[in-house]
Amino acid sequence: MLSAGNLNTTALTLFVALHLSVPVTLPLLIADDPVQSMDEVHIAQFAALLRTLKAASRQVVIAVPERALFDHLTLELSPAFNRDRLITIELARALGGDTRLVWDLKSFEIDKAIAA
Repeated sequence: MLSAGNLNTTALTLFVALHLSVPVTLPLLIADDPVQSMDEVHIAQFAALLRTLKAASRQVVIAVPERALFDHLTLELSPAFNRDRLITIELARALGGDTRLVWDLKSFEIDKAIAA
């Protein structure tokens, strides 16, 4: 018997493997709350899997409901190679009830402290 987190991890791994094994028609993968019921170890493994997709020139769109998870995945998926970038979009309710959208574009930059 597998836990819900293990089942989710297994299903996501199989789905991503299938996505990578077929010819690229649309290099886009969309996931809505893919890490539900996962512990921190499985979330870190999922982030590593997403980095593999980014390295394979796939665009990944992920929706998560928790701010802490959003921050964690933002850190894990930060741009790590030339021409890599990360666009984060946060949706929130304003006081008047309107939806507020805040986005940020992070591009890869060579760390001048290390490169020197």
